[in-house]
Amino acid sequence: MFCVSSTEIGAIMNITKGGLVLFSANSNSSCMELSKRIAERLGVEMGKVQVYQEPNRETRVQIQESVRGKDVFIIQTVSKDVNTTIMELLIMVYACKTSCAKSIIGVIPYFPYSKQCKMRKRGSIVSKLLASMMCKAGLTHLITMDLHQKEIQGFFNIPVDNLRASPFLLQYIQEEIPDYRNAVIVAKSPASAKRAQSFAERLRLGIAVIHGEAQDAESDMVDGRHSPPTAKNVAAIHPSLEIPMLIPKEKPPITVVGDVGGRIAIIV
Repeated sequence: MFCVSSTEIGAIMNITKGGLVLFSANSNSSCMELSKRIAERLGVEMGKVQVYQEPNRETRVQIQESVRGKDVFIIQTVSKDVNTTIMELLIMVYACKTSCAKSIIGVIPYFPYSKQCKMRKRGSIVSKLLASMMCKAGLTHLITMDLHQKEIQGFFNIPVDNLRASPFLLQYIQEEIPDYRNAVIVAKSPASAKRAQSFAERLRLGIAVIHGEAQDAESDMVDGRHSPPTAKNVAAIHPSLEIPMLIPKEKPPITVVGDVGGRIAIIV
């Protein structure tokens, strides 16, 4: 026979009242598959929730079980309809918040709008807006992978876990490419050379860089600096002022810096 103090009984009751609830935010096949695998690994059942679109494309969420005092994990993968995906997540997070969940953790492998994390011309930093919306909706923690820029974590006022996929990719290269020692890691542009160098150092391989490739949405052209300003009438500025001739930028021909002859090229 043994005795249990009132404090211990209270602690046990608090544990039984709490718990973990795992929700899949939409009916996307990839999201459902990921959620089921995580639930199987954790040994828990999927939470009951209904997410659907009204005829006018409004998103409706109905939580079909109690989440009061529980730790809620919401898994959301980004589909082709990115904006609907975001609204599903925000509404589900807000529904759990108003249902008195203890904590709400978002699991978003790919963070949408992450490439719009810098000011371009008269645009806006959309990833900052999205981070504010998630925090305001009630998210208390975010788990994501390979953010486009690490600085995006600073847009949140909640903890952010930025997981890396590189260990799995390195393992895949070592196990699935028989002659990977004869490979060379290739950076598709000078901007991606840092990540390619990280792969090359851990695999003990050489590195090459493609230079002169057509720039992406983060190029100088998008930022309005692809050519110098034209000064048609120098005398209008000042009669004695001489402005040197400015040469506009030109994209060099595509070249590969590094030795890739007869080797397996792994492009990062």
